[in-house]
Amino acid sequence: MKRRFRCTVAYCGGAYDGWQSQRNGRSVQEQIEEILHGIAHTKINITASGRTDAGVSARAQVFHFDTDMELTARKWMGAMNSKLPKDIHIMDVEETDRLFHARFNVRKKQYAYRINLGPYDVFTKDIAYQCPVSLDVEKMKEASRYLIGTHDFTSFNSNPLSETPDQVRTVNDIVFSQDGNILTMTFTGKGFLRYMVRMMSAALIEVGRGKMEPEGIMKMLEARSKTIARKNAPANGLTLEKVEYFEICAMNEEVMIREFLDTDVIPEVYTQAQLQSDVKERKLPVSFIMTERKSQKQLGIFRMSEEICTLQVTSEEYYEASLDLRDQIAEYMQKYGLSEETELKIELIKEDRGEE
Repeated sequence: MKRRFRCTVAYCGGAYDGWQSQRNGRSVQEQIEEILHGIAHTKINITASGRTDAGVSARAQVFHFDTDMELTARKWMGAMNSKLPKDIHIMDVEETDRLFHARFNVRKKQYAYRINLGPYDVFTKDIAYQCPVSLDVEKMKEASRYLIGTHDFTSFNSNPLSETPDQVRTVNDIVFSQDGNILTMTFTGKGFLRYMVRMMSAALIEVGRGKMEPEGIMKMLEARSKTIARKNAPANGLTLEKVEYFEICAMNEEVMIREFLDTDVIPEVYTQAQLQSDVKERKLPVSFIMTERKSQKQLGIFRMSEEICTLQVTSEEYYEASLDLRDQIAEYMQKYGLSEETELKIELIKEDRGEE
């Protein structure tokens, strides 16, 4: 039976044509897969949290791979690092269950865009944009507020609308910090479209240079145009800093039971922060959400306590699919620390539509 390993990797992107393997060019992914092939003597495909573009670095990119080779996580880490180039380093390896997926289980990502506001610095040229003009940082902060929240980011990415019709994304936060001459803009969100962070950074830099007023950001968003924002901030300033994941209790091809996310309707007795903390610390009672696997439409609630665990399904269409999760749910209950004697109930609850 194949085992799944979750890995965290750091790399400097300057020497690579991005993360993803490609016919022409040198990618970070192919460097790692070649090493894995040499260790296992068979092809091993890796799946990452997402792509990074040519020249973009990562402090904590996450990927997973499956293998039936009998090596511990520690030995996998040592074997990979002994052969990888010096600008790619595996920071952590851990064995995980098959429900973990480096791409599909992402809760949020954090990118940092760094700008050197001082004289050209050879020591930071690979990790920070060397800005040749002074910037009004306060105006940049003012402009960034228009980007925070849920918006249609058609104007701020290069994904064609024909391929990605839905270009609505949520930026949870944009934080500015400065250490000496290095200004850092940190963007946090569940997912970003291609060049989205670099295009937002470029627009904020234009505001800082006095080329545009802060309100211009709002006008660009409202335009929803692929021609209004024509600049990408240089790739060397961008680093993928962190990827956070949500926990999955059970899953099949149709439905999943998982942690609540920011976009879900949270039960009134909880807050998002409390739910996340309770799952991390294995506290009870606690609630999870059941959703349709692809659309993430809410289909029910899974409540866990020491005495009883109950999955209340509100969709008759998906009730049979929920019954198939019983063994996985029971396994998760034990993983959470509950006794084998704890009762598990799965029941169909028809939603109250206010009809008489």
